[in-house]
Amino acid sequence: MRFSSKERWLLLGIGLLLLFYLIAPSKKEIPLRKEGATDSLLPSIDIEVSRPSPPGSVSPPSSDQEAPPWATFNEKGVALFNKGRYQEALDLFQQAFALRPEEITLRKNVAQAHAQLGWEAIRQNAFADAEPHFAASIEQFDKEAAFYFGAAIAFHRRQKERDAFRMLEIGISLDPEQAIAYKLLGEIYESRNEFKKAIEAWEKASRLDPRDAALSARMEKMRREHRLFSQFQQAQTLHFNLLFEGREEKDRARRVIQLLEQAYQEIGRTFSYYPDRTILAVLYTDQQFRDVTQSPAWTKALFDGKIHLPIGGPIENEALLKKVVYHEYTHALVHQLSRGKTPTWLNEGLALYFEEGGRLDRDRLTPPLLPLDRLHGTFMAYDEPTARRAYAQSRSATAYLIDRYGFFRIKLLLEGLADNTPFPKAFEQIFLIPYADFQLEWQKRMGSG
Repeated sequence: MRFSSKERWLLLGIGLLLLFYLIAPSKKEIPLRKEGATDSLLPSIDIEVSRPSPPGSVSPPSSDQEAPPWATFNEKGVALFNKGRYQEALDLFQQAFALRPEEITLRKNVAQAHAQLGWEAIRQNAFADAEPHFAASIEQFDKEAAFYFGAAIAFHRRQKERDAFRMLEIGISLDPEQAIAYKLLGEIYESRNEFKKAIEAWEKASRLDPRDAALSARMEKMRREHRLFSQFQQAQTLHFNLLFEGREEKDRARRVIQLLEQAYQEIGRTFSYYPDRTILAVLYTDQQFRDVTQSPAWTKALFDGKIHLPIGGPIENEALLKKVVYHEYTHALVHQLSRGKTPTWLNEGLALYFEEGGRLDRDRLTPPLLPLDRLHGTFMAYDEPTARRAYAQSRSATAYLIDRYGFFRIKLLLEGLADNTPFPKAFEQIFLIPYADFQLEWQKRMGSG
């Protein structure tokens, strides 16, 4: 069947209109989940992005004539986009726009195609790839709030908080009714230890998205902390901010912050890495620690982005205090170095390594062993006997990894994880052995194979 020029133009206009209803993320959830995060990181906050308003379509010419090349490129781009071939569609949209730069609809097509590629990159945790796509979207069309929110997510996940904050400010000025903006804003304030501002941002987000249970849990924990921390005193160094209760705690706080600085230097030398973000640590009584963290009874201390230390009363065992401080500081370093993506077994194994002064004995384990890939997530739901098994296996597998490959490669692994390389792929790239084969080899050495 053949169409006249007018009919082709009419079909093109309809196609363009449909494109802009389909092209942007429509209520797609973009999780802020930090894979492999240490014990006790709270559930991720789900991010929803509202669909931008669809721009208008191109007006057809008033007379019978063949479609110009720019319209042909654009029509083909629409077809490719609707098949999910976004990069190819973008290439055609760019060719169309280059031929007719005065056409606002073509400019928006280019912007939306870049944005779609940005969201795809975010869904794959490729945040460095997402950044230039959202930048290009904003350059082409700077009146769409969702573009700024996408850029903010990418910046935030790469710990570029100043850039993320700037994108959020602009996005909110364009559309102040999006929960995503206030969820991210709360995340940024939390990373700065500005708890009151974080709570205020999350309260706005909760009003806009009351179904987000993870946000409610995160907010309730923040309120518990803020109520307690607002009564605490603080001691600061270049690398740490330590909160503690009352004058009688000053001597203990002084010793803890000395140990933290000591750990910063000693563990930093081993990793050849020194975190550049100030780390918050808090001293509690045992009861305060349980009330705030709501952690299992077997937990002795905790890192969840902050170092939580239940050290009430006089320091009676200096060696034990040093072990606890070194253990939790290792979690903080590993979290920053890998951007929270280290599997828990390796995270805990490294913390135990430095707790023991840079050595680990590979004790024989009692079979059956839990597969390491089942020890990637939190141990916090385990009862005490299962937790003991999980920590023993973490210690053993990490000791075997250090003995066989050395520390330099472990650092390379953590850096690879920070770049969003999946753990099995990063493991094989660094150690030249498939992750599954390493597990089998380690289990045989432990006498279970």
